[in-house]
Amino acid sequence: MTDSNTSRRLSAANGWYWFRDAATAVGRKPLNLLAVTMVYLLIMGFLSAIPYAGIVFAALFMPFGTAFIGRSTRTALQGGDPRLSELKNVFIDPVVRQNLMRIGFVYGFILITVNALYGLMAADSIALWKIDANDRLDWASVQANIPWDAIVAVTVIYIPGLMAVWFAPLLASEKRMSWGKAVFYSFFGCLRNIIPVILLVLLVGAMIVAFGLLASALISALGSTDAAVTFVIMPLAFLMLTLVYAVYWPMYASLFEDIR
Repeated sequence: MTDSNTSRRLSAANGWYWFRDAATAVGRKPLNLLAVTMVYLLIMGFLSAIPYAGIVFAALFMPFGTAFIGRSTRTALQGGDPRLSELKNVFIDPVVRQNLMRIGFVYGFILITVNALYGLMAADSIALWKIDANDRLDWASVQANIPWDAIVAVTVIYIPGLMAVWFAPLLASEKRMSWGKAVFYSFFGCLRNIIPVILLVLLVGAMIVAFGLLASALISALGSTDAAVTFVIMPLAFLMLTLVYAVYWPMYASLFEDIR
């Protein structure tokens, strides 16, 4: 591995810079990026709902969707207007399309492995969960039989897998790396910058907690009516998700933007 192919090694403060730049992008083009996020989530949800093979179809679309989100965030930061037509552009180049599909297969393999492992290891604990008289889960039985061994095993496998595909879509679409190189440099890009990544995770976690508190306060003030949830809570939730997804491009750009 040569210096021309490795990511930069950044300081912990870059975790904050990524979050700040994502907030800047959303602040400049909130409706555009909200629409991009909604389209991504709707397509992923639709594909995931396909019987039996939904997880595979969703995994195959993931690289195209994340490249779409990354390019849209870049456009917003540059002062342009992100457009939904950018999703079509991601599919145009046949070499890029092939590499993105292969990255999708890698992600699909990770998801299938994780799901199978969890199902196998957690089966005994889940069998001890009880249903109450109202056909609802008895949460006391759930708390008493949490499959911690399955959760730990799945986490140990999933996190490295996620690191391997985190930057891979943009490395393939923007730098035209082969799928193998993209997965390789994505993993080590995350590993070399694990400290700012942890800081970013903490910031996102704090934002989610703050949103939960705000949502609770709004429900208390407005009541838990359908109108309050539909027109206040849900838009705020989607805006928060838009900010989370917008972090993707600043991370990639700071690590790989000038790497060939």
